[in-house]
Amino acid sequence: MKRKNRRDNMMKMMAYLIAVLLVSMGLAACTSQQDVESEKPPVTVPDGENPSNPNGPVSEEPEEEVYHNEVFKDVVVTEKADTILVTGKAQVFEGVFQYALYDGEKVVKEGNYQTEGAPAWGEFEITFAKELVSTTTGKLELFVYSAKDGSKINTLEIPIALGN
Repeated sequence: MKRKNRRDNMMKMMAYLIAVLLVSMGLAACTSQQDVESEKPPVTVPDGENPSNPNGPVSEEPEEEVYHNEVFKDVVVTEKADTILVTGKAQVFEGVFQYALYDGEKVVKEGNYQTEGAPAWGEFEITFAKELVSTTTGKLELFVYSAKDGSKINTLEIPIALGN
């Protein structure tokens, strides 16, 4: 009698585990379908047309350069009166990344930034004085230190060219 009860209990446990597994797989499949972004295709305007004023000429506005790699996206550099503003999003472990501003080969400012941790894309905003960069070969590096060996990884180099 004990053997039959033990076998029945084992069968019930197996059925329960299979049911839990099937439900988990079903939920995972549903969740992955929801993660797909449904973006609208970009609207293209033929050259010479201005959508806000179809009869008017197209104004020439400088396009913003957008930088990205595996862990940084939508990174834009904006030149203000006496500062440079760098904005973007980062998807980094524990929400921490480092940056270094170079004037030529010399590091003139470095630091770290805390934002939301991965898997979220945390927004960031870094501001520095224009006077820190005097050469035409200035650059900003955004990067993460490897937990494995401490080396720089996922480095995003952004040229800093002042419009003066």
